[in-house]
Amino acid sequence: MSEENQDETAARTQPDGEHAHPPTLKELMGEMSYREWFRSIRAGLKKPKNSGEYRYAVQQMRRLWSPVCGIFLPVLLIGLMMTIPEQSSSMIEAIPVIIEAQKVTEALKDDAEPVKTEPVEPPPPIDNTELRPEISNDLLMPNNAIPNQLATSAGSAAGPSTQFSPQPAAFDSVAITKSPITMKGIFSSRSPGARGQALNRFGGDKFTEDAVMRALRWIKTQQRPDGGWNGQSEGTGSTGFAILAYLAHDEIPGRSDEFGLTVQHGIEFLMRQKNHDPMATHALAESYGMTMNPNLKDIASASLKKMVDKLIGTQWGPGRDGDGTTRPDLLGMTFDVMALRSAQLSGIKIEGINEALKKLKEGFMAQGNRELGGFSSDHYGPPGPNYRRTGTWHFMIGVVGMQFLGASADPIIEKTMQLLDDIWPPPTLGTTDIACCPVRSNYWSTMVFFNNGGKRWEKWNMAMKMVYVKGQEIEKGKYKDQNGKEHEIGYWHCEDQHIGLQPIMPTCYIVQQLMVYYRYLPTSSRDVWEGDMKAAAALSTDKSDINVDIGNL
Repeated sequence: MSEENQDETAARTQPDGEHAHPPTLKELMGEMSYREWFRSIRAGLKKPKNSGEYRYAVQQMRRLWSPVCGIFLPVLLIGLMMTIPEQSSSMIEAIPVIIEAQKVTEALKDDAEPVKTEPVEPPPPIDNTELRPEISNDLLMPNNAIPNQLATSAGSAAGPSTQFSPQPAAFDSVAITKSPITMKGIFSSRSPGARGQALNRFGGDKFTEDAVMRALRWIKTQQRPDGGWNGQSEGTGSTGFAILAYLAHDEIPGRSDEFGLTVQHGIEFLMRQKNHDPMATHALAESYGMTMNPNLKDIASASLKKMVDKLIGTQWGPGRDGDGTTRPDLLGMTFDVMALRSAQLSGIKIEGINEALKKLKEGFMAQGNRELGGFSSDHYGPPGPNYRRTGTWHFMIGVVGMQFLGASADPIIEKTMQLLDDIWPPPTLGTTDIACCPVRSNYWSTMVFFNNGGKRWEKWNMAMKMVYVKGQEIEKGKYKDQNGKEHEIGYWHCEDQHIGLQPIMPTCYIVQQLMVYYRYLPTSSRDVWEGDMKAAAALSTDKSDINVDIGNL
C-alpha cells in the first residue's frame, strides 16, 4: 500500500469528527487486504450507532452473515463436537469466537426495525378433574356403609347388599391414576407387545383374542355394586377368578382405561373380606405383583400366611373323623400352589413358604400312582388301573400341580401323559354328566398340554380354539366402552353342580384358557421357574429392573 493511501486510511481511523467522509467500498475492498478490511469492520462496530463507520460495518456483516452461518458455524460446531471427548479444554478457546458472534447478532438486531407484537393472554388453568378416574373411598365410609352402585354397562346384574368387615387401609388410599411400578421379567408376557409374540409362537390368533375381549366385557357387566361377582365361596372365589382373568390380559387399575376401575373395585371387595379361599388368595397375590400397592401387600400377606401355616400343620391321610389327618383335595391344593407361586413371583416373602410347597408336593405324590401314572382325589391313595372315567380329570389337576411345583421331570408326569393320550377326549362344551362339566377339567387340561408342548399341545390347541370361539354366545347392542363405542359381548354356558353360578364361572374358566398363550410362560422347564424367581428376588436388590413412579404416592 502506498504512503498516500496509508495516510488516507489512518485519517479515516481517527476519532469521530476527524475524517472527511466514511470509507467507500472501492477504497476498502480495492486496496486493503481482507485482514485490514475485517479489522476496519470490527473498529466500525465499536463506533457510535449514528456514525458512518458503524452503519457500514453493519451493512458488510449483513452481506456476509448468510455465508458465515451456512458454512463457518456448522464447521465450527462439528469441530467442537469432535474435540470434546478428547480435549474438553478446547471449549474455552472457542468462547471468544462465540461471544463475538453474539455481538454481531445483537448489532444486527439493534439496527433492524422493531417488530410489534400483540400481548398474548395466558391460557386458563386446566381442570384435571374430568381426566382422572373416580376413585371410590367406600372402605373409609362409616358404619360399613355400602358404596353407590358402580357405573356399569347395560345388563349389569345388581346383587343384594351385605355388610362388610372394615379394614384399616383402603386399596385406593394410595391414589392410583397409573400403574406405580413397571417390572421386567415378571408377568411381562402379558403386555400388549408380548401378547402378540406369544400368540404367534404358541398358536393363538385374532379369533381367540376377539373372543377374549367379548368375554372380558361381558364379565364387566356382571359385577355387583359391591365390586364382587356371584359364584363360589360366597363370592370370594368367583371374584378372585374374575380378577385373575383381567390380570391375565394386563388390565391393571390406573393403566387400563376400559377395565381399570372394574379390577380395582373387585380387589377392594376381596380386601374387605375376613377370609379368602385359594382362588381369592391367588388373585390377591397376583394383584400385588402387578400393582405393587403396599396396602394390598399387607392383606395378601395375611391371607398367604394363613394358607402356609395350615399347610405346614397338615398331616396327609384318609381324613376320617378323629384320626387327625387330612385327605388331599387336589383341586384346592393346585390353587394353593398357584397362589404361593404368585406370591414368590410378586416378591412377597412369607415365612415357611418353602416348607408349605414341600408339603403340597407330598400330598400330590400321596395321591399319585408311581408305577402306572395318574392321580386321584376321591380317596386316600393313588388311582387303580380301572379308575372311573369321570375321575380321570384328577390326572390333569395332579400334573398341573406338579408342574407348578417344578417337578415336571418326575417320571410320574410322563406316565400320566401317556395314559391321557389314550383316554382323554378332545375339548367340548357338551356334557353327559351334570356333575362334571368338561369346561372345568378342560381348564386344567389346557395348562397341562401347553406346559408339555409338542404335538400334544398342537392337537389340543387346534380343537380347543374351534370349540370355544364357535361356542361363545354373543350379544350385540348391550355394551359401550368408556368412549361410548359399542362392542359385542360374549359368554359360555356349561352346566355343572360344582362349578358355580352360570354363566359367570364357565366364562371365567374358558376365557383364561384362551389366554394361556401369554398368561403364564410354559412351566415345564425348570429354568423358567428359576429365571422368574431370580427376577422376583431382584425386586429388592437390582433397581435397574424396576421403573418406579412415585408421582401419586
